[in-house]
Amino acid sequence: MSGDTGTTAVAPPPGETEPGHGVRIVVEYCEPCGFEATYLELASAVKEQYPGIEIESRLGGTGAFEIEINGQLVFSKLENGGFPYEKDVSTCNTGNNPSSACPSKASSHSTPLAH
Repeated sequence: MSGDTGTTAVAPPPGETEPGHGVRIVVEYCEPCGFEATYLELASAVKEQYPGIEIESRLGGTGAFEIEINGQLVFSKLENGGFPYEKDVSTCNTGNNPSSACPSKASSHSTPLAH
């Protein structure tokens, strides 16, 4: 027995930060509407691509699925009537993030991140 309790995260090389470091996303969603699964899917996809991002959830009102990046609302289901596309929640939409956290081109899909 080596005493290993699981996988260990690998830190970035000295002088470099993880992609997304310093970016904070808050997702406000309607739990009775069944949107928790959508939040969890989004959070997983974001953390996979940008491991340094801080992402948290808040319970919201009926029909809500609102996304803020660094305090700036970047998507509102209440205003748009649907779920976000990947380009809608790009950290590049905030205008106040380090360029190293932005992919060179935001990809867009023909289907939303969640249905």
